[in-house]
Amino acid sequence: MLQEVNARMSTIPGFNQIQFEGFDRFIDQGLPEELYKFPKIEDTDQEIEFQLFVETYQLVEPVLKEKDAVYKSLTYSSELYVSAGLIWKTGREMQEQPILLGNIPLMNSLGTFIVNGIYRIVINQILQSPGIYYRSDLDHNGISVYTGTIISDWGGRSELEIDRKARIWARVSRKQKISILVLSSAMGSNLKEILDNVCYPEILLSFLNDKEKQNFGSKKNAILEFYQQFACVGGDPVFSESLCKELQKKFFQQKCELGRIGRRNMNRRLNLDIPQNNTFLLPRDILAATDHLIGMKFGMGTLDDMNHLKNKRIRSVADLLQDQFGLALVRLEHVVRGTIYGAIRHKLIPTPHNLVTSTPLTTTYESFFGLHPLSQVLDRTNPLTQIVHARKLSYLGPGGLTGRTASFRIRDIHPSHYGRICPIDTSEGINVGLIGSLAIHARIGFWGSLESPFYQISERVTGLQLLFYHQVRMNTIWSRR
Repeated sequence: MLQEVNARMSTIPGFNQIQFEGFDRFIDQGLPEELYKFPKIEDTDQEIEFQLFVETYQLVEPVLKEKDAVYKSLTYSSELYVSAGLIWKTGREMQEQPILLGNIPLMNSLGTFIVNGIYRIVINQILQSPGIYYRSDLDHNGISVYTGTIISDWGGRSELEIDRKARIWARVSRKQKISILVLSSAMGSNLKEILDNVCYPEILLSFLNDKEKQNFGSKKNAILEFYQQFACVGGDPVFSESLCKELQKKFFQQKCELGRIGRRNMNRRLNLDIPQNNTFLLPRDILAATDHLIGMKFGMGTLDDMNHLKNKRIRSVADLLQDQFGLALVRLEHVVRGTIYGAIRHKLIPTPHNLVTSTPLTTTYESFFGLHPLSQVLDRTNPLTQIVHARKLSYLGPGGLTGRTASFRIRDIHPSHYGRICPIDTSEGINVGLIGSLAIHARIGFWGSLESPFYQISERVTGLQLLFYHQVRMNTIWSRR
């Protein structure tokens, strides 16, 4: 039995396995997920409707081989075909044709991409996981100030803070803050619903002034108050549909979309049971976060360590390629919509082939691999440098940190790095501590967390059992012991 355990312990996983698994996840899950988001497009008279039939998408065999793409300075890619339908609602007729959406670069046997004949690698990025985090800081008088930071899936941040008088504020921008009651009312809750869903209603009511009481009489007043503070608009703004759309675009879509990972983290931290498919911030989340913040003020609950790996997620090659594919489909939607309007205006008969062009998808990926900071030219000094380059982790890049603003606490070695991130291998200079390497046995879990194997020893289990647990689960095990 011990010989079998030692054999398993000495087994080293594939060094490029993380890259391969990420690309497979993009092909199997990311592509259809983004294609299903493509909307049905209609003309102004709602007589013609264009749609994609996602069930029939297909990636064909690449025309070029890897070595030919290198020698000819071309991109090793595959053509993506999807069936598209054009429905004429007046005659109830449909024209369906397979169309070429564009070329998608393929990953080769080295875990890299060949773009214009050059080997390129996509680096994994470490980001703050979406959710809510509580911390405590000292003000200029030495008094502890408790705040709760809500991080969206897009990286936008909103803060809930409680002052020395136990008043709760929501900081929607760096300079402006608004009462938590006005924010909840602007999100659709009335005063009765707010007070019925909090644990400390007397604290919220004790500092409610006359102006805020008036705002609760109408949702429009609360929206105007919130918009005036958020957009820093002077005077008295007038309620309109365009004002609501602007507020929806600039605040609720950018700072309130949690994503599936954020919804999971929010439910865990606040003990909620909101369905996983509801990925936007709800008034119920705000009220539960307010209760926890008040509890922190009175010594209940624990603060969060934002540098802990349980509060981080890995943005792998699958996430990056899926984001670019979604961006290309948005551009394609604008092209199709404009082509339909132009055809109707000139009294032409459109077809699916005439409406769709492969330019948006092809140019989006060319721009990504050529300009994105996480897409780098592979270090081919020797085989060892190639392996090390493919296993890099970076805090830098879009949505991440910068070398000039990152603090020493972020750059330092954290105890949760054990078994996950190598504490020695890092860059020098301004980016020290911001670029590292994965440990040999580390892997990326389903929720984007870094997992490390360990052997569980128990009196009830004979022998040793190899388990992969992410950091949250490991903390639970050790606390029980």
